[in-house]
Amino acid sequence: MTTARVRTICPHCKAVLEIDRRSSSSVAICGACDADVEFDRSSRNTPATINHSSPGDSALRSFPIVPALDGILVKAIVFLREHWLVLLLTSVAANLIWFVLIGWPINMLREGWSQLGREDGGSLSLGTLLSGSAITGFLLVPVSAYTLVVLVRLSLEITRYGATLQTENKLSQIVNALRVPFSIIMRMTGLLLMVATLFAFTSFIGLIATVCLSFAMDQQTAVWVGTLFVGALLVGIIFLLQWLLWPTVFFISDGRADLITATQWGAGLSMRHRKLTVSLVTIYFVLATAGSMLFYVGQILTTPIATLPLAIGYLRMTGGEYDRSETLTSSEDS
Repeated sequence: MTTARVRTICPHCKAVLEIDRRSSSSVAICGACDADVEFDRSSRNTPATINHSSPGDSALRSFPIVPALDGILVKAIVFLREHWLVLLLTSVAANLIWFVLIGWPINMLREGWSQLGREDGGSLSLGTLLSGSAITGFLLVPVSAYTLVVLVRLSLEITRYGATLQTENKLSQIVNALRVPFSIIMRMTGLLLMVATLFAFTSFIGLIATVCLSFAMDQQTAVWVGTLFVGALLVGIIFLLQWLLWPTVFFISDGRADLITATQWGAGLSMRHRKLTVSLVTIYFVLATAGSMLFYVGQILTTPIATLPLAIGYLRMTGGEYDRSETLTSSEDS
């Protein structure tokens, strides 16, 4: 995303601060502890990397944080009102990439496999279907990871630099949002593969349970009971994983940790701030479920809306800053 940035550690609460070099102010406010942090000009010329002198403290601090949920939602609404066009167009672009590379090929392959058993043999040969299925299966997780990372990084960008971004060209913002480091995509791919493996294992357990039930009751009843059991179990696992791992998604997308470290930090953050993280993920779960019911159009609309509160909560818990000059300007105007 934006390259004119410097990351360092808040000297008061060990939160990670990300400072915009384009700002004329030399003072920022830590978004975690609200302390003023001064920066000289020389510190703004350092590389845009995290100061890892205390990486554990920067992600899992003992500093007490009690961010109000209503304040987060109000701020998310403000950001949505100011940046809805960029969010919508970026979501359309990212989902269009996913549809072209994954959605449309899956529909074509589904039709091809269904026509393969007919007398005319269908329009696609067996070799074409096999190779197409292999390529689509290989791209499914990385492309899905890319789409997720794009929206998360854009939400973080808006949350950190909302006022600065309003002066930038909308097209350049969208192009910058679609540029994601390859290493981050690979880390997110690993996380999604871990989740997919867990889902596959759960489905396998449900299949075994259904087979066992078929010996104790009639086959139709066993299928119904097994389906309900697996469905309820998967819904519970989805919510549990979203609660434990949504900070992990932000740690990875933010480039702050590798897969293993981000998973540890994310789960620890969710456990430490249970009330806030459960509330935020519940809102996300409801919006994402509603969007899934409306298929592609619903996901395009609801995903960026649902991601903004998570981005604000993530920065509140781990450290985010806003430009001191914005606060001074608003106070002078009032």
